[in-house]
Amino acid sequence: MNEKPTIATTPLTPQDCWKLSLEHRRTLVLITGTCFVVSLLYALFMTREWEATQGLVVRDEASASSVKQPGKFADLYEMRTFQETILEVAKSRQVLSATLKAVAANGSSRTSEEPSAEAIEKLRKRMSMLPPNGAEFGKTEVFYLAVKDPNRQRAIQLVEELCSQLSARLGQLRTERSQGLISEINKQVELASQNHEQENARLITFESEVGADLGELRLLHSASGGQSDLRQQVVEMEQETRLNEARLRQAEELLVVLKAAQGDPAQLIAMPSSLLSFQPTLQRLKDGLVDAQLQASRLSGMRTADHPHVQAAEESVVSIREDLHSELDVAIEGLEIEIDLSRNRQDVLHKQLADLQVRLSHLAELRAEYSSRVATVENSRATLSQVHKQLSEVRAEQVAAQSALLVTPFDKADTGPYPVGIGRATVLGIGTLGGFVLGIGWLFLTVNPTPSRPVAEETENLLAAPQQKRYLRRTPSEKVQAAIAATKLSAQLAKPHRSWCDLDCFESQASGENYVTRLQIEAPTSYSTSTGICS
Repeated sequence: MNEKPTIATTPLTPQDCWKLSLEHRRTLVLITGTCFVVSLLYALFMTREWEATQGLVVRDEASASSVKQPGKFADLYEMRTFQETILEVAKSRQVLSATLKAVAANGSSRTSEEPSAEAIEKLRKRMSMLPPNGAEFGKTEVFYLAVKDPNRQRAIQLVEELCSQLSARLGQLRTERSQGLISEINKQVELASQNHEQENARLITFESEVGADLGELRLLHSASGGQSDLRQQVVEMEQETRLNEARLRQAEELLVVLKAAQGDPAQLIAMPSSLLSFQPTLQRLKDGLVDAQLQASRLSGMRTADHPHVQAAEESVVSIREDLHSELDVAIEGLEIEIDLSRNRQDVLHKQLADLQVRLSHLAELRAEYSSRVATVENSRATLSQVHKQLSEVRAEQVAAQSALLVTPFDKADTGPYPVGIGRATVLGIGTLGGFVLGIGWLFLTVNPTPSRPVAEETENLLAAPQQKRYLRRTPSEKVQAAIAATKLSAQLAKPHRSWCDLDCFESQASGENYVTRLQIEAPTSYSTSTGICS
């Protein structure tokens, strides 16, 4: 079976590439020259941009600062948030439009028109905000605002005007925000005032219902108020009641003794002086009787009974006893009256003490409700004070927004000595190199290279040899040499050892001898004969 032989593609050496370039140098020079001319035209007419930068320093609002030093941010997150806000405000349509109008007005005497959306979008893309020295955005208080423009002077004007419009817009936003906060807090103040007035009116009504005991109720509510007058009155009445009860008991005991002394005057002599404290007359008569008895006893021991001094002493004793007996009736009557008065006083004291206890119990019941209403009024007053404080702070922020700047520029805007981006020489070199690479690629894609190795000629001779139906008889040594030649050919053509060729062997007229027939390139299989060597 006859098949059309094919030749495997072999890699080119550097010598082959050089020869190929020399053979088609006109095409290579044409492509490279075309790219050179195109890059030259682009380099001549391309627009280079200048980048103007302006350094800015940010700070926090002094009235809103929560740290000890006014104007310092509480943490890096707060500073980063504020810088992101600045970036968004700088990219807003209003700021960019005002910047373009102001720069256009400076360049011409007539009134500038409203910039188009395309011009605003172009300026937005050319504007950037960068941290210093490659630091992370939001980690430092310093950042740079950059604007690109083909005109160097216009780039400087744009960045300066952009900083001015940014500061004005930030101040306007702070003023609008403060105005909104003031409106909101004014409503809060109004509601807090109404609530405080209502709670205060309820407290006043409750205090008017308490009446005269309001002072006592306030003392009970106050933790450091001390002892109230009502409580002190209760203590004094209890003490007076105890004293009155003691006097009443003594008077009753004295009455019993005096009634007994009417029948036996001797008991009056044995009566203790504590009971006679209520009757000083009886106490004096008792003392006089005792003295007279002592005097009579002393005289009777010294003289006889008929002696005038002894008789006078005995008469004195009898006279004192008669006076004492007559005084007992008066004392008993006076003591009965005093007992009645003491009992009446005791009843009055008990009644007054009961009234005071009722008042104290009622005040104790009112104390919880009074404390609740007082606490409600104090809370409403504290809320009203806090809202007034917030209102004062927001008004201070509004005043500061009209005068103070949170973004302060330092130094002047600068563009540097050179424009940004690649230069014309770089563009020309890149275009020329690209043209040369494009030409080489075009040659490899369109020209079929011929390898310069001797094996190519050998392969073509083998493939061009006519096929014969009868082959020459070869010796075994010739067979081995043919197999070695085929192996070398396989290595030079870079084909796997099992798919490079197929040696078709056939059995000759002489038995036990094989002959090599033909070489088929790209054969799918390989096999060996019984006596020959094939791969």
